[in-house]
Amino acid sequence: MTLRPHRSALFAVSCLSALALGACGDDSETGTGASGAGGAAEGGGGAAAGGGGVGGSGGSGGAVDPIEQSVRDHDWVELENAPSVGGGAKQDDIFFSTPLHGFLASGPSFTIYETEDGGDTWTESFAHDGTYFRAVLFTSEQHGFAGNLGAGLAAQIDDPTLIYETTDAGTTWSPVTTITGAAAKGLCNFSAVDEDNIFGIGRANTPAHLLVSADGGANWEAKDLGAELSMAVDGKFFTPTEGVVVGMSKTGQKCTIVRTEDGGDTFEQVFQSAQASSLCWKVHFPTDSVGYVAILDTAGGHGSFAKTTDGGVTWEELPLPVEGPYTGIGVGFLNENIGWMAPEDTSDPVLRTFDGGMTWEEDPVLKAPINRFRFIDDHTVFAVGGKVWKLDLGTP
Repeated sequence: MTLRPHRSALFAVSCLSALALGACGDDSETGTGASGAGGAAEGGGGAAAGGGGVGGSGGSGGAVDPIEQSVRDHDWVELENAPSVGGGAKQDDIFFSTPLHGFLASGPSFTIYETEDGGDTWTESFAHDGTYFRAVLFTSEQHGFAGNLGAGLAAQIDDPTLIYETTDAGTTWSPVTTITGAAAKGLCNFSAVDEDNIFGIGRANTPAHLLVSADGGANWEAKDLGAELSMAVDGKFFTPTEGVVVGMSKTGQKCTIVRTEDGGDTFEQVFQSAQASSLCWKVHFPTDSVGYVAILDTAGGHGSFAKTTDGGVTWEELPLPVEGPYTGIGVGFLNENIGWMAPEDTSDPVLRTFDGGMTWEEDPVLKAPINRFRFIDDHTVFAVGGKVWKLDLGTP
């Protein structure tokens, strides 16, 4: 893949025909517990909105934004002691219940790993044969959930349990059995508004469902999204009633975003890619207004992404400066202007922008596959995929 020094024309994208074990979903918000318990489970990416850029690579020249300068001065570091997978596989999620205590969902290993020292060392928290752990979320230091991709997509993935729960900081995990409503098959992601209002989204390769809990995960209701989406890959909820879900259209294989104002009872389509064979993969909102979606494209065309500046009410599809398709799956932004777009294919570059996606450049260190970004605070970021990476911008 070749980076172009100028912007590409707007285009539509295409996606993988087999998605069972690909990356899935991204609740890439601040990943340190729930509000009032070590940070917000949802919300901005930490650093105050900055912008600017340097010359042709990040903006209009002149004085450099201090956050941009810090990103340019600090490289991503691969965590050598962290869990990893090879052969093009990837681990799907990472979440920190405190700045030091984190959990990693490794589907290929059927394992939830944990660290108590900010990622320097890792141990096994929970392993369960046949369970493809896809997502992990904590709403407090003690209370967390792990989502399973679900049975029926591969012979070795045969656990039908959708969610596992811990109430003792990952010491023990138990199946969640209080799920009513439609017959959901698997989960790709969680999105928490607060400790009480939690949403589960899934899955890739059908069927599409939204799981809703209004009592901190004690009870869940599964809602069928089949009328809107064939795949539900990721979501972001701003309030107990308002949010967006991203995935693939019911027909036509198009990247589609739907929005609800009644907690998932009804949805309105607010974005669809211009061409078929595209799939919305990850969504990240660094602010309440500005959000980004990664678009997976493998069958042709050129890379693109979706952006909103009004809280997900409307979206625009914008180009990435690449020649040929771009397998975008991971997306994460420090603020509304500074962030990364990451691919699944190791031959594609990880891109970064300093001007809200107007221009992009290749990150000098971070390498694909990157499945998910987590922003622990305004100067610490984790990226997980085949390996685990950490960006420490130093004391702000």
